Amino acid sequence: MPSNLNPTPSPNARQRDPAAPRSNIEVVIPSFNEELNIAHALGSVVDWADRIHVVDSESKDGTRELAERFGANVVLRPWLGYAKQKNWALDNLPLKADWVFILDADESITPELKDAIVRVTTRPVGSVAESGYYINRLFRFLGEPIRHCGYFPSYNLRLFKRDKARYEEREVHEHMIVDGSTARLPHFMLHEDRRGLEHLIAKHNRYSTLEARELAKELAAPRKAEAARPMERGIAFRRWLKRYVLPRLPLSGVWRFFYMYLIRLGFLDGAAGLRFCFFLATYDLFISLKLAEIRVYGAQSTGAGGRSVKGLAIEEGSVLAPGAVTNVPQHATPATGPSISAMPINGVHASGHAPPVRIPRTETRPGVEPVRPEPRRDSADAYAAALRPSEGLPGQWPAPGSVPVSILVPVKNEERNILGCLRRVQWASEIVVVDSQSKDRTIELSQAMGADVYQFHYSKAGWPKKKNWAIESVPWKNEWVMILDADEYMTPELAEEIRQVVNGEWKPEGSAKGGCGDGYWVNRRFMFMSRWLKGCGYYPSWNVRLFKHAVGRYERIGTLGDTGSGDNEVHEHIFLSTGEAGYLRHEFLHFAYPDLSAWIEKHNRYTTWEAHAMEAKDEGAVKARIMGGPIERRRWLKRFGRKLPFRPTLRFVYSFLFQRGFMDGYPGFVMCRLLAWYELMSIAKFKERSTLIEAGAHEEKAPTIGTVAEPTRSR
Repeated sequence: MPSNLNPTPSPNARQRDPAAPRSNIEVVIPSFNEELNIAHALGSVVDWADRIHVVDSESKDGTRELAERFGANVVLRPWLGYAKQKNWALDNLPLKADWVFILDADESITPELKDAIVRVTTRPVGSVAESGYYINRLFRFLGEPIRHCGYFPSYNLRLFKRDKARYEEREVHEHMIVDGSTARLPHFMLHEDRRGLEHLIAKHNRYSTLEARELAKELAAPRKAEAARPMERGIAFRRWLKRYVLPRLPLSGVWRFFYMYLIRLGFLDGAAGLRFCFFLATYDLFISLKLAEIRVYGAQSTGAGGRSVKGLAIEEGSVLAPGAVTNVPQHATPATGPSISAMPINGVHASGHAPPVRIPRTETRPGVEPVRPEPRRDSADAYAAALRPSEGLPGQWPAPGSVPVSILVPVKNEERNILGCLRRVQWASEIVVVDSQSKDRTIELSQAMGADVYQFHYSKAGWPKKKNWAIESVPWKNEWVMILDADEYMTPELAEEIRQVVNGEWKPEGSAKGGCGDGYWVNRRFMFMSRWLKGCGYYPSWNVRLFKHAVGRYERIGTLGDTGSGDNEVHEHIFLSTGEAGYLRHEFLHFAYPDLSAWIEKHNRYTTWEAHAMEAKDEGAVKARIMGGPIERRRWLKRFGRKLPFRPTLRFVYSFLFQRGFMDGYPGFVMCRLLAWYELMSIAKFKERSTLIEAGAHEEKAPTIGTVAEPTRSR
């Protein structure tokens, strides 16, 4: 097993042929879940580097096994951060050669570059005046080389004399400071991440968070003294632009697009160049918005469970964002209880003590496979005593437990939202939370708020997803079910209207409509950048949420299996077997985007779903009809819009002008730009998927040694 304390080769690892001439160079490769990339990187260096060290940050795929098959010295080291991880490697690996090369796992060295490197490293080290060399990179985007856009040439210092270079202490886009002179080598290495657009977006979501944090620190501090040795001139110029120019420009990202696409000739790279310029322009927008967030809310970032995230070796899909619940203690025991009696929880102060809330066991229905809720955790009783779920909420709500309706809340790692959501549904006689193996305190906090928690294990077959599974499997106490996401908050007016519906007292008034009587559309208000979006196509936003569970199911788009969008229904809608749903009058609130990182993380998954839906031609139980209901019209517009050219631009114009996004001011402008980015990523992922299918690589797997570069031990 690799060790972070004794970085020595695995005894079973195959090593380079000792009879081969020494190249006097060792290669260091940091890795985390790089199974699809690392064989290409290793295959480009294994037959000529004296030794290869892979410093792995606890990968969960086959990265380490592949590296060992290539004879690499695999060292396990928990993630420290980009610069710190590499500096740790330089300080702790048993490096013996005079030269070191830092190679990312998604890079590979061309034969021409290899020859240029070996010509340097095989000379007597004292006869080489330079201490380090900058290496050019050719980036591939959507399988196409980017030779313009200001992205080529792209020099990074990667080859250096041992003990003559270290990375600067910077959170992202760190560069090396070299003790001595530097030069550039001819030829380039290739940079291509084969994990797809979803991974690339997730990575740049995290990069933009760290970039904003780094920029905030630099802007708040006096100008730092220049480094002992200057960086490559192009890198230094870009750093100067980011610090002194870009934060002061209006319309963040727009200038970046025109600079890359027109001035730096990005149009010569064709469709890939256009999409790449849009991608990087939006990245600048993300940095600008996150910088504004930091200035307002502070720079603390958290990961799953509210834990501090110092590095970024976290699972894809994790949200790196400020604002997680931190005023609930991480550990509580029945003996001591949580020390939060004087702390505000979602605006409600808990004081005094109340007897623990015991949850009655639900009865199973005949003929239904019994599904058992999670055992109640001891800490849930302690939390319940301090939180006092049914007290302190302003407004006229129905009495606790008085309304015969079941509330269904699907969750995963929702501790920062779940308290506010469940506190506002205490009037329901049953609260059910369906979890997907949360790693934070979602389960015990849900139980403290009176919910039964069930576990859902998502199948790669992709169906049923979480909500349909819950509708069919949970032994419901009530005929009526109301579905809420954890980031959605009920209002007193809607709670009273639901009480009237399930008790048979409701009559349609004003904008309300009766329908078949078995289900109802409910409108919601989206909150973004601290305000309610009335335009941008976000209002009205109708969904069937209240219905009789025996007659309502979420539709399936085509025959889609695992779309990569997660275990939850994304844009699928409830279909009632008994007729058309009615419309309720009152609304609930949707705080879906506590910060920009959360928006990007969600919509990264949603665009993957969109790509699959495009392949299925959006066929589902809810039909696309221009004269139908709101969802039918929306589906018709989506199907029609998929046939139009310049869809991202048209989406912005449509959302900003025709859907009155301009009335929402700056938040509306930002949202419309994000929607244009969403459209672009949906198209790009669809084309990416189509290319894989056409190439017979729909189920693409990691390259094997035999298909990339068989490790050879002779020159």
